[in-house]
Amino acid sequence: MTHEPLVDDRSSKNHTSRLRDTWPIHKREVLQLVGAYVLITGVFVGLGALITGPLDGTSIVNNDQRLARSFVDHRTPSWNDASVIGSALAETSVKVLVTAIIAIALLITLKRWREPLVIAVALIMEASAFITVTFVVGRNRPDVPRLDTSPVGSSFPSGHVAAAVAYTAIAVVVFWLTRNLIARVAVTILCVAIPVIVALSRMYRGMHYLTDVTCGALLGLCAVVVTALILRPQQQPQPQPQQSGVADDVRAD
Repeated sequence: MTHEPLVDDRSSKNHTSRLRDTWPIHKREVLQLVGAYVLITGVFVGLGALITGPLDGTSIVNNDQRLARSFVDHRTPSWNDASVIGSALAETSVKVLVTAIIAIALLITLKRWREPLVIAVALIMEASAFITVTFVVGRNRPDVPRLDTSPVGSSFPSGHVAAAVAYTAIAVVVFWLTRNLIARVAVTILCVAIPVIVALSRMYRGMHYLTDVTCGALLGLCAVVVTALILRPQQQPQPQPQQSGVADDVRAD
């Protein structure tokens, strides 16, 4: 006596196959992403070398130092506590957890890879470029009492702010998926407010100069833009309209 299988795995195999077919990263995209990483890293290493070299002693760096001291002069217990929360918005554990949750939710909901990968790859691009740049540039942190410690001794650029701006990839996906004005406005406000809060918190806590957070924001934005451009949905070819006139006359004959 034979028994029919309780579960037909054909639907599961078809689902897996369809999901695999949506994978958007192939050889060309890999080369483009690697090239983008090299370009972004080179640009920001150059900016860091300017700030720590020819621009050292100029008004730009002097304003950095004055602002760092000003934040220290205006510290209060309440702002100290608030800055802990603001800084934590882009901590490594938080950004990885948020990215993973959103990417998995999108993958389950949309049943395709492109949107989840845009969010994940943008963060990877940002983190990879940041690690390289901060290691090469090696700028000292502000010479003020600091409220945090960090395993990374270099100040340029701000990895927290770069990661906060990398959240903008979520806004890119929202704009791809919906034209709902409320959703677009809400995600835009969040993606602007979070980096500003993180930047102010990091400067307040004595961890970064203004130029650090500015370049960190630019680095994160570059990572999102290049990732979105490389992994953007491809335009589907429009169907050609049927020709009329002579062809119709021929068919009529």
